[in-house]
Amino acid sequence: MSETLCPRCSSTGAIEDYQGREDNIVVWTIYRCVTCCFSWRDSEPASTIGAGVRSADFAVDAENLDRYPKILQQ
Repeated sequence: MSETLCPRCSSTGAIEDYQGREDNIVVWTIYRCVTCCFSWRDSEPASTIGAGVRSADFAVDAENLDRYPKILQQ
């Protein structure tokens, strides 16, 4: 498992979903949190994905995911 910290729920263990390449060089990576299902690209601004910079209004409590309504179900 990755040690990549999820910007939304602060859990570790995000998986790498895709790498954007240019001339066979990785220029960005998309990660997905296995805890809260949030996806992000590592090249997004700190205001979107930065720990301590991202607005707490968009945080999710990983210890209490059942309190959030399910919008889509697989």
